[in-house]
Amino acid sequence: MIITRVILLIIGLEESTILNSSYLLGTAFNENPGTVISNSISAGPLYTFFSGLLVLLFNSSVVASVVVSAILVFIQAVIFNTTLQRNAAFEDNTYLPGILYAIILSSSKEFLYLSPALMANTFLLLATDKILIHLKFRGSEENILTTGFLLGLGALCYAPYSIFLIFTILIYVVYSGTLVRRYFLMTYGFIFSFLIFWIYYLCFQQGAAFIGNYFSGLFRINVVDGTVLNNILLIFGLPLFLTVLSGAQSFQGAGLTNHQILIQRMMLWMLIFALVILRLDNQMTLLTVQTLAIPLTFFSSQFLLTRAKRWVADLVFLFLATSSITFLFTL
Repeated sequence: MIITRVILLIIGLEESTILNSSYLLGTAFNENPGTVISNSISAGPLYTFFSGLLVLLFNSSVVASVVVSAILVFIQAVIFNTTLQRNAAFEDNTYLPGILYAIILSSSKEFLYLSPALMANTFLLLATDKILIHLKFRGSEENILTTGFLLGLGALCYAPYSIFLIFTILIYVVYSGTLVRRYFLMTYGFIFSFLIFWIYYLCFQQGAAFIGNYFSGLFRINVVDGTVLNNILLIFGLPLFLTVLSGAQSFQGAGLTNHQILIQRMMLWMLIFALVILRLDNQMTLLTVQTLAIPLTFFSSQFLLTRAKRWVADLVFLFLATSSITFLFTL
């Protein structure tokens, strides 16, 4: 543990804004568990509760935040890779998407900490699996209800993720023959997750404050910081470039199954919604773009797996991994 902390200190992790913000959220929650807590990192009540638990168990330990974050990234990489394999998203049965996902989310010191967007990604990936099951098999009503509930949990971790309810409805309207009543069922699942926390705060006479605080700044456009935007473009420049190339080459659908085409289009819509989220956060930071990791990983994997010359794919992968390590120690 001492060795780990020394390593973390060497790369400057003690100075993270997200760590301090999460600590303040957790401390405030533990001191006043029935009070609605406003914050500047768009954290939802589920993330606030979890931050309080970490503060209670480990105080302000940087190691605890990094370890939990690493565990979540590993779990998310496994979920994402398993989802793509189960749906035969690519011709090859590969672990590349999971590896790329971990690499992309290791490109900055800030990404090493637990954050609202990172925690919310777990539920978004689980919901993505349910969405793809529905698109392929016209899933049951239980599947629809679970999808809404998972999306709600994601939004309770990171407020801007509420927009993914609209994303899911759009996907179902455009690409499936989902019955109208199932949209209401999914929305009920989404709202039900909020009801759990609303009832909790209602017990402290804070029910109205919870609703007002959550939705008051949800669709407030943030101010773009030029330095942050430059860092985002630097870190995600190569994956974005690979995404553009992959889209230009494969969206014609040649040689793909209908379900693979659906997965591509869904990931494109997810990328669009993730870009919208960049402007919905209280403040644009590097942590805001963790949502982009999911669609960028998909299209980057697709680009690498469809190279006729394997040495080209290997070279691009090596450059991507090397640049990630470089950014980790420099940005």
